[in-house]
Amino acid sequence: MDFKEMTMEQIEARLEELEVDVDAMEEISEVDAAVEEKRALLERKAELEELQRRKEEARALNEGTVKPDRIIENNRKETKNMFDVNSHEYRDLWLRNLQGKLTEEERTGFTQTSTYATNAIPTEVSAKFFEKMKKLAPMLSEITLLRVAGNIQFVAEGTRSPATKHNENAAIDASADTTVKVTLGAFEFFKILAISESAKLMSIDAFEDWLIQMLAGDIARAIDNYIINDASNGIVAITPWSTNANQIVNTAGPTYKNICDLIALLPAAYDAEAKFLVNKKTLYNKIAALVDSAGKPIFVESTEQGLNGKLMGYPVLVDDYVTTANNAIYLGRWTDVVGNLSQDINVITYPDYDYGQVKYRGGAFFDSKVAKDDGIVRFVSTT
Repeated sequence: MDFKEMTMEQIEARLEELEVDVDAMEEISEVDAAVEEKRALLERKAELEELQRRKEEARALNEGTVKPDRIIENNRKETKNMFDVNSHEYRDLWLRNLQGKLTEEERTGFTQTSTYATNAIPTEVSAKFFEKMKKLAPMLSEITLLRVAGNIQFVAEGTRSPATKHNENAAIDASADTTVKVTLGAFEFFKILAISESAKLMSIDAFEDWLIQMLAGDIARAIDNYIINDASNGIVAITPWSTNANQIVNTAGPTYKNICDLIALLPAAYDAEAKFLVNKKTLYNKIAALVDSAGKPIFVESTEQGLNGKLMGYPVLVDDYVTTANNAIYLGRWTDVVGNLSQDINVITYPDYDYGQVKYRGGAFFDSKVAKDDGIVRFVSTT
């Protein structure tokens, strides 16, 4: 049947059939044919919806229930809202554009907007990307995280002297406090995904879930690794380690005494916010079996927080990017590490004609540094 002769009910029924049929297809040619048919059906569906809307406007004019200028103004508002980065309509258009599913009329209107020109990611999608990243990258939820466009500089607290008692009529001397200037740049973190043309057959919600799961997960893990291990700005490299000052070293271990010694190195002022940071393997292979002098385990799992139990009363952060090579155990106030996500994850798409695929490139801009290192201590073994 010619698409032009199909009713809305017939189009919707055929679209549902295609959703089922494509799962059983085994040939690329079959999938390609289904993609083309679905595109044509969606275009015809959009035409019928527009036709129905105009009929309703015409009836309203005939019945005198609305004035012509009111219809024009309503249309302007609808168009403006459609391309507002905060609107659900823009979210749908943005995702369907990535899938290559826009009708000719939708594509013309969408590509001429300022939001399209800047490739502005919908607020709704951006928020989901960000929440997913925080769940998969433990340190993003622990550090002081800024979201300021471009490179930034800020002043952090350095040496801090206590207040002094003042004698009446005596001069008040300024404290010898210092500050540290911290500069954060914008390093690029990219991930490319490839998928067949069948991505066009996904529903909008399923496509959004797939993008967020795949792109946010991989980019978040790369950023998490950067925060801890980057050779120039990571916690491990930038902190000046000194044995018995902010570091405990043992030829074996760790032992119960090592953990006690490590806690003793952390200034008491940081106790309220301090957390252990450790690899899961180190936690369960080296720490979980340790007991105190009374024979009680020093690590207690939390059924409410999963792996994030408590070690000697301090919360434990489990992170795969903490090395297991030297049984490293970190304890610190991680809000003293400052990061800036200067651009949230955004996505562009382009075809790979040689392989019949569509590629999606997700990218984010991030940098972090330890702004104040006297609140971080660690244990390492030399074995």
